[in-house]
Amino acid sequence: MRSTDVTRRTRWALCLVAFLFLFQVQLREAKSASFPAHLAKDPVAKALGAEIINAALKEGRVVWYASDTSGEFFKKGGKEAFDKRFGIKIEPVVGRLREQTDKVRAEHAAGRKIADVFDGNDQYLIEIYRAGALEKFRPPTPTLDGYDKSVFIREPAGYWSPLFVSAQALIANTNLVKKEEYPKSYWDIVHPKWKGRAATRDPRSASGGAWQFLAFYNHPKLGLEYIRKLKEVVDPFIVPGGSRDMRDAVLLGQFPLGLSGRPEFLTDVPKGSPLAYIVPDEGLTWTPHSTALIKGAQHSNAGKVALTWFYEISNLQLLANEGGRMIPHRKIKMPIPEMDVGNYVMMDAIPAGHLADPGFFFKEMEKIFGRR
Repeated sequence: MRSTDVTRRTRWALCLVAFLFLFQVQLREAKSASFPAHLAKDPVAKALGAEIINAALKEGRVVWYASDTSGEFFKKGGKEAFDKRFGIKIEPVVGRLREQTDKVRAEHAAGRKIADVFDGNDQYLIEIYRAGALEKFRPPTPTLDGYDKSVFIREPAGYWSPLFVSAQALIANTNLVKKEEYPKSYWDIVHPKWKGRAATRDPRSASGGAWQFLAFYNHPKLGLEYIRKLKEVVDPFIVPGGSRDMRDAVLLGQFPLGLSGRPEFLTDVPKGSPLAYIVPDEGLTWTPHSTALIKGAQHSNAGKVALTWFYEISNLQLLANEGGRMIPHRKIKMPIPEMDVGNYVMMDAIPAGHLADPGFFFKEMEKIFGRR
């Protein structure tokens, strides 16, 4: 056989091998570019694209470090709905946000990621962001465009998405405080008649009491002078424990009036209970609560699916109904009118720097209320 014939056949063989290789590559790409049949028309799948969806299905699970609020959402049907729709297991890990934040930071430092998604108050998200543990990701959903942008931190942009606000004002025991006595301004509380009759959560450490007083501190008509006068004239009793302990102290008549009052308290008690929610003219104090994707997460694609799905209107409505938090979105109906942000003046946002580093403020509060 002539050498030219051998060369020609070798070339044909090489061309055939190359063709088959390219065909297999294109076939794999075609498969990866197509959606599984059960998700072909799914809006979340279309928004994220086939590559992310198929990668998420291979990952098969997503670990969500959840607050108590989102934990209730998952418990009341959210988890089952996600698992059934996508065939991906969502695993909510519910706990105190301080502990959840410490776990995320420890996992990031050790390079052993467990969490894929985190939701929490923005002061914790700022902390995790500073540790370099957040991925820049905005769920590709039009729902986010319907949020009231004035009540969420704008910087750093793109690392977390708004979910709800934790709002606070006043609560009163209606058996002990007549409607005409309701404070119209926070300054109305600075009166001898409220001495021994008003209470608050502790403003000297990270809690709802501190964030409310930090909002007072930053308000042009209140400020540090207001807090000093409140202590001097009224000396409000500091109720130990959580927000529900504050609620119960007023509901049971231990104190007629309480700061650190939340509107969702009214959904926690039997109808007709002697409890009123009062928002003075200066407005609501509030802190934002958001969601984020963990950087280098084991199941980052599944995390993107979970976050995008979470912002569907039906899910946010379930969160409002079951989680009992104020969602500042025009399409979400709050369980009771007192929880509708649109009904109130909102104080300016607490500066992000103050949320991230509140130590200076706690020292000021210790000067006024004494060491803890």
